[in-house]
Amino acid sequence: MAYMFESLEAKAAGYGTDDILKAAGGLRRARIAAANELLVWTAAWVDAHPAESIMETGPGLARAVRPGGEGTPALNDLAMIEFLAKIGKSSGAGMAFIGDVLDLRHRLPLLWAKTMRCEIEEWQACKIARLTHHLTMEQAAQVDRAVAWFAGSQPFGKLRDAVEAEILRVDGDRARAEYEQRRKQRGVWLSQTDDNGHKAVYGRLEPLAATRLYAQVQELADCLTEGTADERRAEAFGLLGDVGAITQLRARRRQPELFDDELAEAVAALTPDDEPELVVEESDVHPALRDRPSHVDVESSIFEAAVERIVTKLDPALLAPTSTVVVHISAEDLSQADGVCRVPRIGPTLKSVVGEWLGHERVVVRPVIDLNDVPPPVDAYEIPARHREHAFLRQPGSAFPWSTATRNLDLDHTDPYEPNGPPGQTRVATLTPLARVEQLSRPGARCRDCSRSVSPGRSPNPACVFPRTGLSMVLPVGWFRQCGSRGWGSCSRGSGSE
Repeated sequence: MAYMFESLEAKAAGYGTDDILKAAGGLRRARIAAANELLVWTAAWVDAHPAESIMETGPGLARAVRPGGEGTPALNDLAMIEFLAKIGKSSGAGMAFIGDVLDLRHRLPLLWAKTMRCEIEEWQACKIARLTHHLTMEQAAQVDRAVAWFAGSQPFGKLRDAVEAEILRVDGDRARAEYEQRRKQRGVWLSQTDDNGHKAVYGRLEPLAATRLYAQVQELADCLTEGTADERRAEAFGLLGDVGAITQLRARRRQPELFDDELAEAVAALTPDDEPELVVEESDVHPALRDRPSHVDVESSIFEAAVERIVTKLDPALLAPTSTVVVHISAEDLSQADGVCRVPRIGPTLKSVVGEWLGHERVVVRPVIDLNDVPPPVDAYEIPARHREHAFLRQPGSAFPWSTATRNLDLDHTDPYEPNGPPGQTRVATLTPLARVEQLSRPGARCRDCSRSVSPGRSPNPACVFPRTGLSMVLPVGWFRQCGSRGWGSCSRGSGSE
């Protein structure tokens, strides 16, 4: 039987922006509800076909299987095939899905309850169940208590990081063993020559080593002038096999005084192109090139003097690789042998693993920044470096609804800066990180019910209000009106960002 559907595109014809927003929001809620309801029907089908329903056992007959983790019931495997075919899943993917459902219901009850209230989407809940599948019942319950309270109110990337951090905390021994196993999988591989005569180099390194290698390639690429950025990085990567060229480029960049114009002019005076027999007076010779035997070749003298000067004045400390690692760790984790910390752009990591990264580095310990020691407000529109660092450490990600941006963020004045306003307008409490496109999408819009500019926090459509604090969610106008002036957007002129 063929199903007849109305053209979906025709449904949106002739609607205004208010109706479009309402329809889009309604469809999103319906989609979440439908996907989450499928979890309920899956659990009901499993309950109807437990392992006890198997009447006969033997080759080719039904078997009792347990796709979920510890503490979940066994089920009739053949009975699942009919259900999986009905919902359009293969046997492999379908059994994994059933395992996720059972893990949620039996091992993550708080997360299951939020899923049943449609406060978190089905795919997010299933991913968390899969991440915790190997844990014991007690360990899974601890993860459930730690993350369920904010699940659904943050982008999934942030939620996943929190889950992984808690897994490290409750099952550190397994995480340590997996880390040691991954270390054995490191390596560097060279590909075959392609049709254009190029080869590719692939490597699997520890995060700090890979970051340091890329930083060195970028530094060498910055010393080059020709080609695109990718071409310069490729040439710099090829120079890693030439220690002399690397040393010269890095020395020119970090100690340019070794290659001053005075020595260059002295070298040019000793190697004239048009008069090779020219006699050079001793007073015209650079001091670094004097006292050389007359029978020695001039070019050799120049080379030896230049090398001697560079080697004697070269500072090895300036040529050694440097690494800056920012580690976020609580006082509780700091006191534990295998505490969990967070390294930006890497994620949750065992404290002992970070210690191994730094074991081969020259470590400079900087004072811990106490986020309770808030810098005092300033009168200027510009944001001081101390305030900027404090704000980003307090909130390292964008505050825009559902944003996952953590790099290249601007700091936005959530309270519009007034040039003739009161003192102390720039303070940490009113600075919010936003990606550039997110920041540009907020100020300058126009209210529908007034002719003034919309301040940060207010959508061009009066149905939505963006929070001006660190929350990542969209609130209805009713809540906005209740909040009044307690930190939420309202119609006013202008805004500022740094």
